[in-house]
Amino acid sequence: FNERLDFDGVVLTKLDGDTRGGAALSIKAVVNKPIKFVGTGEKMDALDVFHPNRMADRILGMGDVVSLVERAQQQFDEEEAKKLQSKIRKNTFDYNDFLSQIRQVTKMGDMKDLVGMIPGMKKAMKGVEVDNDAFKPIEAMIQSMTPAERENPGLMSSSRKKRIASGSGTSVEEVNKLIKQFEQTRKMMQMMGDKRKMMNMMNQMRKAGLK
Repeated sequence: FNERLDFDGVVLTKLDGDTRGGAALSIKAVVNKPIKFVGTGEKMDALDVFHPNRMADRILGMGDVVSLVERAQQQFDEEEAKKLQSKIRKNTFDYNDFLSQIRQVTKMGDMKDLVGMIPGMKKAMKGVEVDNDAFKPIEAMIQSMTPAERENPGLMSSSRKKRIASGSGTSVEEVNKLIKQFEQTRKMMQMMGDKRKMMNMMNQMRKAGLK
């Protein structure tokens, strides 16, 4: 094999699906070449440097928080992050911020791959279809809000919800679900602003990944 094909390393692909990358264990033994990169999507830039320890965690179902943080750092603007941190401290996180966060997350790559990087999340979402287009209805609902509604989440009323549902091609039930998701996100953001609470949350995530 090596006499006919002279190459330096291997690119392990299709890690954006349900696979944990178990093939990584046998590649070195079979072709005697190191894994250089892993493919995490269909686009040309969906390549990450291969890290054996991170792949081991992924195979064991423990996630890959380091890679997740690295991707986030590539997409999130430092100045915007400071503004967001200030809004979280002042408890003024609104739907404009929520929409901005969603758009930045979608730029990070395939949703299945991102879910697999969070400790315990792969197991928790087993059997649940993770759709890359799942955020589109959310974007449509937020864009159907008035500027005042986006800036003041407490303004929501039954008539406003009906108008938003009609304008976004969704239902009032979906609008209610969005509001609930927004409130949960806002609470999590506040928790992340508290270092002690953040450490407790990370410890819980690690424990979930070990189960």
